[in-house]
Amino acid sequence: MNFNKGIFYFLFAAIVIGSMVVYFKVERDRKMENPNLTDLATEPDLLMNTADRTLQDHKSLTAIKFLEDAIKMMKLLEEDGDSISTQAIEIAIYDLEVVENHIKAEDINDDLMYEAFADAMNSLAFASLRVSEQFIREGKKEEARITIHHAMDHLQNSIRFARGQQKEDEIRIASHLQRLIDQHLENDISQIDLVMTEIDSVVKAHVIK
Repeated sequence: MNFNKGIFYFLFAAIVIGSMVVYFKVERDRKMENPNLTDLATEPDLLMNTADRTLQDHKSLTAIKFLEDAIKMMKLLEEDGDSISTQAIEIAIYDLEVVENHIKAEDINDDLMYEAFADAMNSLAFASLRVSEQFIREGKKEEARITIHHAMDHLQNSIRFARGQQKEDEIRIASHLQRLIDQHLENDISQIDLVMTEIDSVVKAHVIK
């Protein structure tokens, strides 16, 4: 009798666990339909931060690996954007490739790397806002809200790396976007366009070579 109960509990647990695995897989796949709506959108920022820390520890090969992972993640984000958001992400990818090449040539310095990281995060913010505009046009307000907040995350993360005038510009733009969120204007495409124009001007002022 106890043996039969043991079999029953084992089968019940297996079914429950199996159902949970299927559920979480479905949820993961559903979210992965557009990675711009998940935490993957800001994963490149985290990888850049990690690359910085490992490089400070003189682990250049490890830092390069993190940069390559960030680039792979950016290419994944490109798949669900339009030509304008894709172009912005390509700029971010270029920035990281420049940093990677300097690391390999052993002539990297913090000024160049931090400027490139801030520039890349600005480009990602621009791309996120462009994606949010697509969602607004489709009447998907919740999706638009998520991508706008991802843009804010990119801007706030970029402030950590920016210096001098670039840092002042980052703070101004982040404050502008925060005002739109606070005033519930995040579904106003004309207002988002203004923020995107500001970001674009900063990106163009800091071309990484």
